Amino acid sequence: MRERITEWMHLLPEGTGAVMALLLQVFVALTLVGWAYNRGFRPVERGPIIRLLLLVPAFGLALLVRHIHSEVWQPVLIAGAVIIAGFFSRSGNGRGLGVPLMMIAALLGLDLMLSAIALTAVAVLVYLLSPVKKR
Repeated sequence: MRERITEWMHLLPEGTGAVMALLLQVFVALTLVGWAYNRGFRPVERGPIIRLLLLVPAFGLALLVRHIHSEVWQPVLIAGAVIIAGFFSRSGNGRGLGVPLMMIAALLGLDLMLSAIALTAVAVLVYLLSPVKKR
């Protein structure tokens, strides 16, 4: 079986595995935080757990932060993404998942896995314990 896999692996560009692992990490973080966020709402008011409009920009931010190694541009990208996510969260229905997810994606892009796991756990606990009207 390994021979078959190695025959086809040369067709994929180099680094595809790392990009897919990063996408999986962002997907899992979004799933956990989205699940915790939806727990307080009634079934009629719940949104989807996986929000594609949050997954795509968060994954893009993680890729940009991983690709750019400048000490000046990385913080500018992260700050800009968090500010834009905050504006979009306020203009919506009050459902603000954007800011924590952008921060988690930035940490994943910087390869700070323990910090990303801790921030995901904190976001899950906050969404589980906070009342719906405060969100």
